[in-house]
Amino acid sequence: MTSFSFHPLFLIWLIGTTLLSAVIVKAMARIGVMDNPIERSSHTIPTPKGGGVGIISAFLIGSIIIFPLLHQPYLISISALLGAVAFLSIISWLDDVKQWSAIIKLAAQIFCATIITLFIPSLSLLQQSYFIFVPVIILGLVYVINAFNFMDGLNGLAAGVAAISCLFFYYQTQQVDFALIAIALFCGLMGFLPFNYPKAEIFMGDVGSQSCGLLLAAFAIAPFNKLDHISITTIPSETILIFFLLFGILYDVTFTLIRRTKEKAPLLKAHRSHLYQMAHRCQIPASIVTIIEWLFCIWGGILTLFIPLTTSLNTICAYSLLIIPQLIWTLFILYKTRQHNIKKW
Repeated sequence: MTSFSFHPLFLIWLIGTTLLSAVIVKAMARIGVMDNPIERSSHTIPTPKGGGVGIISAFLIGSIIIFPLLHQPYLISISALLGAVAFLSIISWLDDVKQWSAIIKLAAQIFCATIITLFIPSLSLLQQSYFIFVPVIILGLVYVINAFNFMDGLNGLAAGVAAISCLFFYYQTQQVDFALIAIALFCGLMGFLPFNYPKAEIFMGDVGSQSCGLLLAAFAIAPFNKLDHISITTIPSETILIFFLLFGILYDVTFTLIRRTKEKAPLLKAHRSHLYQMAHRCQIPASIVTIIEWLFCIWGGILTLFIPLTTSLNTICAYSLLIIPQLIWTLFILYKTRQHNIKKW
């Protein structure tokens, strides 16, 4: 937690950023770029999209306002991060409106992931063997961006997970600068969520889901800014924290990709066969499915708080407790699909 968490000006900034997001989200709902339901959609009536414009606009403006508070060594890294988020949000919003090809979206994601991968680390780290890890880091960032996009299919699910993740990151990270960026995103999300959950007046669209995915993935590599060297045996605590927080989302997407690959289903074709979508198709209320995904995120954060990964036993215990709820959830969904005689996922 930052030392000025309860400073009056800080509280004014929090409220102002949240209200700014809400105002822009409401305006986007009136503009009415519609998300018309199709076969793979979870909603049944046309609903405006673009709520992510409010989230990201408030996030960027809020971040710029607090920019003078940031420390000199982090200015370049955070400037690159904000620039990448702004670029991806613009491309994603144009895609929401014009429906561009997947290649254009993927190229934009790779470009932004590359910028963040090269600009967040410290200069001393860049002079070491960091570049060996660059392709893996870029691939990881792009995977999280798309995982978040895939999971943005029920009211409040992705936005709520992002908000919870921002709070845990804010209170656990040792880097005040990135903590402030995280809380700016939290405010943007809190301005949006009342319009999206439990009943959706507006969706956040790709502009919100992809940008949030990029930011959360960037928080995982934020501690690289204070490292002099990197190896697979020295993973920063913030990186593990983000992994634990997003494990429910990453598990769902990975499980679905593996299952669809095994069934030789086209991976690039839109579908409704994620675990959370199958739960909804099995008549579990969308609001309940969303809360379950939120709880998975909270559970991951709690594990990092109370089980320090300082010994092999603690590590095994933490990862076991992390995956067990996902296995139970998977078995439950398999049972429900058989109960409802859903043969085609």
